[in-house]
Amino acid sequence: MRAKVAKKDILPAIMRAVSIADRKSVVPILSHVLLDFNASGLNMKATDLSHSIIEEVPAEVDTFGVVAVPAGILGDIVRKSSDSAVLEFSLADKGSKLIVTAGKSKFELSTLDAADFPEISLVKNSCTFNMQVTDLNKLISRTKFSMSPEENRHNLNGIYLHKEDDKLKAASTDGHRLSVSEMVINTKESIQGVIISKKTVLEVKKLLDVFQGEIAVTFSANQIQFELGNIIFISKLVDGTFPDYKRVIPEMTNEYFTVKRSDFMEIIDRIAVISDDKVRSIKLELSKNNLACYVANSKIGTGRDEVEVVCSGQGWNAGFNANYLLDVAQALQGETLKIYVKESLTPILIVDESEPESLFVVMPMRI
Repeated sequence: MRAKVAKKDILPAIMRAVSIADRKSVVPILSHVLLDFNASGLNMKATDLSHSIIEEVPAEVDTFGVVAVPAGILGDIVRKSSDSAVLEFSLADKGSKLIVTAGKSKFELSTLDAADFPEISLVKNSCTFNMQVTDLNKLISRTKFSMSPEENRHNLNGIYLHKEDDKLKAASTDGHRLSVSEMVINTKESIQGVIISKKTVLEVKKLLDVFQGEIAVTFSANQIQFELGNIIFISKLVDGTFPDYKRVIPEMTNEYFTVKRSDFMEIIDRIAVISDDKVRSIKLELSKNNLACYVANSKIGTGRDEVEVVCSGQGWNAGFNANYLLDVAQALQGETLKIYVKESLTPILIVDESEPESLFVVMPMRI
């Protein structure tokens, strides 16, 4: 086997493979990336058995060959080579060594038998639809921050995707907050509700941040596949039932206030610096057309700040985790937030009127 690949072409692909390969696995082959040099160029694969990626990379191939090498080591070699480098790959010792050269640098990497690399099957005969990368990216950006970090709550450890009428809806919750967003999709196919794992969400988000155009999404009973250009990402779906999130969404009543998003973020961020590091608790107090934000920390001291708002209801106060409020404000892009309130211990509903397809629910906390 003998082939050449430019660093600019292989670096993004190998780093994506490194993210998927399981370095801590007791099965050695899962920490490896499969390099298949063929007539089309380089076909690269990595998997941890739950998540898999296949990517085509441009390469000059003189002699075909397939080899499995440690993903992390190869990634470091490629990353640390000069930006203009063209890496050369060849096999030695009857395929037990992969020779990688880049300029005057030369490496000999031990290989594993490519035949032991797990087979990666594409998702077929299932529901498929196309959507714009920007639309899917927006759905994920509006909901990913409220996924549960607790691994044992597997049904909350991801994003719930489902279709209603002509809209694809995404929802996530950690039990303390809820994020919901939707986009119109042009498909008549029925899409059953599925839960996409947290790792899948984060890996797909990386792709959406650097690519444009359309993405093809395919569902099966237990897998989801994203096809974007020369990349195919496949993942197992989370086996579980997502809670009926609609029942916790407060009604849009006549009790609300509107506030400039940048002002809201600034006062919360400023006052939260003296809140407890773990709980990050702050208190909001609404009176007339003024919103006060304050903290009383027995170990550090107190802080208070105010901002003008437009208020339609009566006075109100409640305690919150500052990070939860900041996450919502940072996820949106409009100038003004509309916040529906009721009682001190009932959840609030946050919307951006310039983006009605997204809404956010935040539970209060006792202070």
